[in-house]
Amino acid sequence: MRSDFNVSIAAMPIVHYKSVKAFGEHVDRYATEAVEKGSELLLLPELSCIGLLWGERDVNSITNAQIGEFYRRGLNKHLPAYREALATIAARRGIWLVGASFWHERGVQGRNTGFMVAPDGSIEELDKLHPTRPEQVIGTVGGMELRAFRVNDVQVGMLICYDSQFPELVRVLLNQGIEVLLVPSLTSERGYWRVRYAAQARAQENQIYVCVSPLIGRLEVPIDYPSNCAGHSYVTCPIDDKFGIDNGLFASSEMNKEELLHVTLDLELLRLSRAKGEIRNVKDRRTDIFERLN
Repeated sequence: MRSDFNVSIAAMPIVHYKSVKAFGEHVDRYATEAVEKGSELLLLPELSCIGLLWGERDVNSITNAQIGEFYRRGLNKHLPAYREALATIAARRGIWLVGASFWHERGVQGRNTGFMVAPDGSIEELDKLHPTRPEQVIGTVGGMELRAFRVNDVQVGMLICYDSQFPELVRVLLNQGIEVLLVPSLTSERGYWRVRYAAQARAQENQIYVCVSPLIGRLEVPIDYPSNCAGHSYVTCPIDDKFGIDNGLFASSEMNKEELLHVTLDLELLRLSRAKGEIRNVKDRRTDIFERLN
């Protein structure tokens, strides 16, 4: 079994990309730095694609009433090139790329799809399961599939932003053996705290590491409903005597600043916490009464 796992977690600003090529160059800089720091995986935020909307000439006049149609027009066409860019970078740098979700249509339904891109360029996809209300308004529906992934002999799961606030999902992934949960995110400052507290709860309940990558900065479309996207890269862990971190914050970057957080996740320590920690949430679960309580 692996004793540690090196990851890089991006706090990525909203950039007005003129093309998928420009987006790819941005991500490639992150991937290059991550590899130089010894990371095996680079986690990217939810809707990393959003800056491609600024390739549309009328982006500065789009209102909230027009946003659904604008997303369809401004993003659907870029999906093939976007996937290819991620695959090319992963293969060129020899690193896993995770997250970087993309809003697109499948049939007539909108989807927020995250990616697990292997160093050989192969791609697996998972849709966000719980679209937020703004996503639902533009026709986004939730996915129907949840599964863990094997990354360099480490079992990991991925949940996109809001999905991390549903404990049942992480318990399913725990039963599939995950030790690390990866969360691409895009939220306001209030939403940041929802994800932050959820991440810490999921880490404690399931005795796992939870890694969160946010998209940050001013989102100026639609013009009548702009928002400030807030956050920072961080990792939460169980709170017990084995970790000795009283607030459960294993690693963190600076708030609202573009940064790659490079972290070595100590898997042996995590297993020790599960086996011998002062609080053993996984081992102490009363599974004998759960069904009766329901």
